[in-house]
Amino acid sequence: MNPLVSICIPCYNAQGTIGKTIQSVLNQTYTDLEIIISDNDSTDQTIKVVRQIQDERIKLFINDTNIGMARNFQAAISHATGKYIKCLCADDIITPDCIEKQVNTFLSHPNDKIVMVAAEKYVINKNNKVLFKKPFPGKAGLHNGKKAIKKSFLHGTSIFGEPGCIMFDHETAKKTDEFSIEDSLSYVMDFNFYCQLLQFGNLFVIKEPLFSFRVINTSGTAGFKWNQARIFNALIDKYHKEGVINYSWFTRIYCKTMAWIMCIARNLVFKFA
Repeated sequence: MNPLVSICIPCYNAQGTIGKTIQSVLNQTYTDLEIIISDNDSTDQTIKVVRQIQDERIKLFINDTNIGMARNFQAAISHATGKYIKCLCADDIITPDCIEKQVNTFLSHPNDKIVMVAAEKYVINKNNKVLFKKPFPGKAGLHNGKKAIKKSFLHGTSIFGEPGCIMFDHETAKKTDEFSIEDSLSYVMDFNFYCQLLQFGNLFVIKEPLFSFRVINTSGTAGFKWNQARIFNALIDKYHKEGVINYSWFTRIYCKTMAWIMCIARNLVFKFA
């Protein structure tokens, strides 16, 4: 019997894209899933768009007030009942075999303590044109969780990708803070969650793009602009102080320099895409 998978889609004023996001989930070859929509008190036609899509697997929850991005991710997960969870932003697209391949990875490696399965991604523009493929910087297959955390900081960014790249084990997630984080670090709420997950087990990487990340100026990522590096570097300091990562002074400077390089590159993509 296939395990139930929860697809969690937190949204806010996403009337132009959420229909395509939901449709990419409905087109999956893996069908034993529920689709949790958590609307953050949208002021546009987002709720209307969702209600027009007829499928019994869709469950719509509407917040009475806007509770912020991180708390809305938490709200979506709180309604999930699946063994595995995948979060999508309301402008993401996944390939038809994405869920099947990530679930099968969990099921075919029962003794490898996998808590998270990541895939590669395409970066697309508002017109669905593929701008480039973003590969994982390493081999396919199993990676030690704690080593993967350290590797990511050395790259100055989350090498795991956005929520759409990831499927995670629900029971393990309950041992973490999930997407809960102080407001000042909300830019890295997903990366912080992955780092917590990977302290309990291993990462498995599928070296294939199963997800498309849309570059638009209204996205949450674009809104952080130059604060991206500052927030990432604040997380480095936090993790070093807490003993999650133990880097020399020189290595921390290297990580922070890489964060600025990645921040500049990311902002250039948003500017010219």
